Amino acid sequence: MKSFRFGVNLVPPARREQWWESCRTAERLGYDVIAVPDHLGVPSPFPAMVSAAAATERVRLTAFVLNSAFWNPVLLARDVLTADGLTDGRVEVGLGTGYVRAEFEKAGFDWGTAGSRVGRLEQTAGELRGLLAEPRALGFAEPPARLPLLIGGNGDRVLRLAARQADIVSFSGAVLAPGSARGTLQLIDAEAMDERVRFFEQAAGDRADQVERNVLVQTVLVTPDRSDAAQSARRRLPYLSAAQILDVPTLLLGTPEQIAATLLERRERYGFSYVCVQERDMAAFAPVVELLSGR
Repeated sequence: MKSFRFGVNLVPPARREQWWESCRTAERLGYDVIAVPDHLGVPSPFPAMVSAAAATERVRLTAFVLNSAFWNPVLLARDVLTADGLTDGRVEVGLGTGYVRAEFEKAGFDWGTAGSRVGRLEQTAGELRGLLAEPRALGFAEPPARLPLLIGGNGDRVLRLAARQADIVSFSGAVLAPGSARGTLQLIDAEAMDERVRFFEQAAGDRADQVERNVLVQTVLVTPDRSDAAQSARRRLPYLSAAQILDVPTLLLGTPEQIAATLLERRERYGFSYVCVQERDMAAFAPVVELLSGR
């Protein structure tokens, strides 16, 4: 069983000092990874990652996750290798299909079908793997010593791809709400996550225990009353019962000690050892990071 790693998704502000302060805070609170998004309307991920490295000493840096439809694999490999060199080997790569139709349209990319988006992810992941293994054609002397590839999603084809190629699989724990151009997601329950994890394990075969498993926690609510918090959450998640909400793998409710116990249980159940939280929950989740650090 892998030891815990903890990441936080940070949206870079426009000003360098604000960004550096956020990154330094994350490192001071014990987070292992700073992740930045790849969405239109926020700063570009690779400059943000390089800047974050200048402000910190040990945290690893990733894009969570790159929209593969927006990236030419050759140019992406160049950016990845450049960022990895400028951060002294602290970069990790995260890839996904993209899920916000309005962003595709704004950028002038064809939204296509779920199948075509996964096909693009497969192509990008495969070409990127090859280019990172043999980077001399791009002007880099040798392959990076450590540059893990994360592939994230929920569907069968994405999980099969992660089973074949990823160093880290990220279980999104969510499905796109029907008819949502803005990328509204619906969280899946614990039983649905059980099925997704089993599917991945069957696809990965002997690799299953080698691949690190990540989950992105959508909300952390530190409270002495988990049951009351679950009832309140039903206003935002009417498609789930209060009992289901308590067990949703992408939600964490309770005291820091209860949340730590929940994560230990979920690591046993699903294999999740790499846990990411949202920026708004960074401070609230920090006591849990302290409780589980090194375990």
